[in-house]
Amino acid sequence: METRTSHKHINRLLLDPNNYRFVDRPGYVHIDEKEFEDSRIQARTAGFLRGQGNELISDLINSFKTNGILQQDPIQVSQVGDNYVVIEGNRRVATLKYLYEQFKNNQDSGVLQESDFKSIEVIEIAPDNRRDQLVAMGLNHISGKKRWSPINQTRLIQDLISSCNMSEEEVCNALAISKTSLRRSLRTLKLIEEYRKSDYGDQFETTKYSIFEEIMKNTAMKEWLAWNDDTQSFDKRYNLERLFSWISYNEVVINEGSDEEQIERQEPIITKSHEIRELAKFITDTKAIDRMEESQSVTVGFSNSDAIGESRFHNALDNIGKELDAALKFCEYSNDSDISKFNSLRKKFDRLTVDDAGRITPLSTYVENISDNSIRHFSSIDIISYRRIRNLQLTKLRNINLIVGGNNSGKTSLLEAVYILTKLNDLNAFLDLERMRGKFYNDYNAEWIDKNFCSDIKISGIYNDFETSVAVAKVSSDENIDRTGYVTSLEINASANNNDYDSQIHLYTNREPGFFYRQSRHLCNSAITSPYRYSGDLLRSAHAHAVKEKRLDNIVEFIRKYIDNSIVKIELVNIHGHSRFFVSSSRHSQSIDLTKYGEGLQRIFEIALLTTYCRNGILMIDEIDSAIHKGLLQPFANFISELARNNYVQLFISTHSKECVDAFSKTKTDEIMAYQMNITESGEIDYRRIDGVRLSSLIETINLDIR
Repeated sequence: METRTSHKHINRLLLDPNNYRFVDRPGYVHIDEKEFEDSRIQARTAGFLRGQGNELISDLINSFKTNGILQQDPIQVSQVGDNYVVIEGNRRVATLKYLYEQFKNNQDSGVLQESDFKSIEVIEIAPDNRRDQLVAMGLNHISGKKRWSPINQTRLIQDLISSCNMSEEEVCNALAISKTSLRRSLRTLKLIEEYRKSDYGDQFETTKYSIFEEIMKNTAMKEWLAWNDDTQSFDKRYNLERLFSWISYNEVVINEGSDEEQIERQEPIITKSHEIRELAKFITDTKAIDRMEESQSVTVGFSNSDAIGESRFHNALDNIGKELDAALKFCEYSNDSDISKFNSLRKKFDRLTVDDAGRITPLSTYVENISDNSIRHFSSIDIISYRRIRNLQLTKLRNINLIVGGNNSGKTSLLEAVYILTKLNDLNAFLDLERMRGKFYNDYNAEWIDKNFCSDIKISGIYNDFETSVAVAKVSSDENIDRTGYVTSLEINASANNNDYDSQIHLYTNREPGFFYRQSRHLCNSAITSPYRYSGDLLRSAHAHAVKEKRLDNIVEFIRKYIDNSIVKIELVNIHGHSRFFVSSSRHSQSIDLTKYGEGLQRIFEIALLTTYCRNGILMIDEIDSAIHKGLLQPFANFISELARNNYVQLFISTHSKECVDAFSKTKTDEIMAYQMNITESGEIDYRRIDGVRLSSLIETINLDIR
């Protein structure tokens, strides 16, 4: 791209009347380049950009008046006659033109001086190179931070292909977009163009774009419309017109032929993109479609279709799977009387099962550990790539590893990386982590996971004297799978002690993820806990383990001694199918739900339970001091240290509390290593390390604050 930097007077800069930002607005007409300098055209363009009462540029007005012109994103222009049309930066130029008028009329223009308006730095792009001009805009508004509406992005892509004769590969490379995204956008634009040519064309609004996009994403809908990728056309025109009527207002004659005849406007049947996904389930069921049109409701159409039977069947299977998972977690409570029930259920399953030898098995909830008697644990961990962390080598790890530092210094990401390494190729564990991070407590949000999986994950380490590693990557599956609602696939390649363990998952928007593996393993028992994440299933499993191993009394005794001496016991009670922790107290005649007590007690109970649950394994504790009174930190640090030691658990603990660090420095110091996380000048995450003995000495002598 040939460019040069120069300085121009604000009056020589012309706003682009064909700017892609507003070509979808009512009243827009294409303007020939010869008319760009027309004052009326420039005034109308300024109106588009500024909005009523300058509402669309109010943020820039305040910024320019306060900070002046900051040279961040350059204004890009191309010569037209004696002036220069703005290619990139039209909002900024419109704002500066407004402020220049304010300045000339002695109105408030903030810190801006006349010299600012007379010499504005610009980058000139050759006027005969339309391709470079479009790419410059696309980099900012398609793959950049300041994105246009989807339809305007697609129009620019179409112009690059049709007007500039660029290939799909060239456009993808130039704008840093995928070919899938490019083709989907062009198909969507083709459908919109067909709609605009139809009887309903005057009803098109940009807000409907997601509906058209969903139609062209859906395989069943494209087949029903007989979409032809080669000719870029729809072969079933009747179906196309019928579809358009469902997403549009229609005029209906009421009391036709009588004196009271009148025309009434009927609302669209479909107004949201998710209704297209529902429609696709029964689009070939003519009776259900007729019923939908009669009732003006997609829901009614679905309820009258064969698809509801299929949906109920798969929902039943999903529920069975979840209940089986729960039964496996609490199988230690089964007895001889349950055997006949198991046999009866097995017979019913046999009636459903189809012999499919050789198929990769869906991933189960229970996964075996490679090592169940680990005492040495991790001696080093290398986080090659995880979120913002790059090439971070944690060495000289000990039994208790304190991760300290300020906000956004990578503490939580470090704990998550260690947790992922312990789970090897268990994609269930990885997705649970993503679900908790995104605060999706019930279901997986496939699109959120797809969007937030920005780069591959690579983590390795030395565990119990053998090498182990995990790599997670996003892949596009070429398997013959049902692609209805398909989003993407994730793949894990793990290794431990010279053995490889791989697994894959397909993510969908309209159903549960599909897990597949040949052999799945965990490195050891492990868990991660945070005050901002809650896993009821994990706590119930931890409680069952503590009861079975007779470790619960020790935990309750600590709570009784340091928090509330009236507490007698803490039990897991099933109420109407829901398991809750209830506290028996000598002060109350009835047991009370644990959540009625303070956050500190709940946090201590959870951490202690998980420490015993992770016997011979690893526990990650995020912000251990959260909700715990500083007066409790020392006895709690002593208690958790001893609990971890007795259960052979290696701890990774994050905190930004000096009192917490001080408390652990007074425990068994030869078991402690502290890592002070920091951000380097280049923006990378790094750390400084100090062992427990030296940490304790420096805190005692100079009151060191390692944070």
